[in-house]
Amino acid sequence: MIETAMDKPTPKKPYVSPLNITDDIKQFTERREKRAKELGIALYVLGADRESVTELQKLEDYIMENFIDLDLDVPEEIKEKYLALKKQEENNN
Repeated sequence: MIETAMDKPTPKKPYVSPLNITDDIKQFTERREKRAKELGIALYVLGADRESVTELQKLEDYIMENFIDLDLDVPEEIKEKYLALKKQEENNN
């Protein structure tokens, strides 16, 4: 097998993303992630190969929409249920 050294291509101009993400959306997302982390609710994303929506994902969506997006504290009973479901999901994998 013959190996030859090849130079890496260099871009002629900077990459421009086709996505137009506004500063408002970036700030909202950063605030949401920070708030979730403060409350001990890590953002849990199911893999793309999962077809079914689990109870854990439904609960996370509920928490994000009804508490974190509104800057409200998550009630302890909901937080405990979420953490228990997350632990159960991790143990299943």
